[in-house]
Amino acid sequence: MEYRRFSRFWYFSIVLLITGLLSSNLLCAEPEWDKVDKRECDRACLVAIMDGYMNAIFKKDVNSTPPLSMDVRMTENTGVMDVGEGVLWRTKSEPTGFKIYVADTVTGQVALQTRLIIGGRNALVAVRLKIDRGKIQEIEQLYDRDINDAAIPLLTTPVPILTEDVPVKKRSSRDMLNRIANTYFDALEGDNGRIGAFADECVRHENGYQTVNNQPPGGRMMPAPFMPTADTEQGKEMLRFSMLTCEEQINEKTFAHMKRIRPRRVLIIDEEKQIVGTFPLFVHDGTSRTAKPGDPPGMMLNLVTMETFSVRDGLIQHVEAAPFVTLPYGLGNGWTMDSGR
Repeated sequence: MEYRRFSRFWYFSIVLLITGLLSSNLLCAEPEWDKVDKRECDRACLVAIMDGYMNAIFKKDVNSTPPLSMDVRMTENTGVMDVGEGVLWRTKSEPTGFKIYVADTVTGQVALQTRLIIGGRNALVAVRLKIDRGKIQEIEQLYDRDINDAAIPLLTTPVPILTEDVPVKKRSSRDMLNRIANTYFDALEGDNGRIGAFADECVRHENGYQTVNNQPPGGRMMPAPFMPTADTEQGKEMLRFSMLTCEEQINEKTFAHMKRIRPRRVLIIDEEKQIVGTFPLFVHDGTSRTAKPGDPPGMMLNLVTMETFSVRDGLIQHVEAAPFVTLPYGLGNGWTMDSGR
């Protein structure tokens, strides 16, 4: 009996001692699961992964890419292919100083708009990566090699508003940045520039050409190498249009031939830079909201691009759209089922 009492005494003493140690954190216990979603990759980390991926492309060495997920998925100009396939991987590519990074630490995504020299020719390129637990899970690549020398001046150094940090007190929230970016597409679909959150001085660059808010005596009304002149009525009209604001151009219903801009894929919200990276699909089915009965059908094609919006004080200050990749009508973006019509 005495032995049993002695054993029970020590048993309960040890239990109480261990309980006390656990409650006082003196033992290395397994920590409780932290329900707060903490991302392990900050903005600098995301940009470094993008740089590592691009360096692997420049070296043509798939084995030197940052870690890839087992189920990594890659598209180039919307076509699904394996990492190591496609123009960017198999053609000699060289970097330039034109680089715009959009990094989102909440969704673990990073995108790069850049100009490369591909096969000795200027090309506009956009690359999007999605990172999950330190590994690349998604790769989206767009490129356009039809770049005229006339576009190079605006494709040499990004405008500062796309690369500067914004003081915390002057930043809009993620939700607000998302809403502001969507007003751009809402305005185009609605043929109403007042819908868009445009600053009066808003500038839009398309494939390296400034197509809005050009100053007299002239400018471009579309992403094309030629500069319109006032020696014809058409030239006068093009010059007039190129000098309008973002809001004014949309109000003229010039973009009524766009059936829809869906999906918009407002994917990457960079809070530090106050820029938003989107990968919209522009669908043109040959109809126009301004067409009259008997009018012939318009262009039938789809277009994918990357559009980056710079936001200050709740308004869109700059739009950088590039590259433009045209597709036959009906083809989707390679990521969204049933997109393209």
